[in-house]
Amino acid sequence: MSHALVDILKTDGPSALLGGLGPTVVGYGIEGAMKFGVYEVLKPVFKSLLAGLVSAKRDTTAAAFIAASVVAGGGAAGFVCPSEKGRLRNLQPAK
Repeated sequence: MSHALVDILKTDGPSALLGGLGPTVVGYGIEGAMKFGVYEVLKPVFKSLLAGLVSAKRDTTAAAFIAASVVAGGGAAGFVCPSEKGRLRNLQPAK
């Protein structure tokens, strides 16, 4: 594997290995920010929603946080998939 790495660096230069780093960092930074933000907004929403559905004797905090996490992760993944497809398209050599 190190031979392949050295060969790529000699023939194509470091930019061949680092070409997708910028868009990847930006895309996953946005995804992480979206996931965290949506999760923090949905925690109290799901907590009050589940508290209204379940008797007052039961603590629904864990279930609410898990539900908020699942929704936030799904929404962020829904954002990242199309942008990742565009990033990969930009990395392919021109025809």
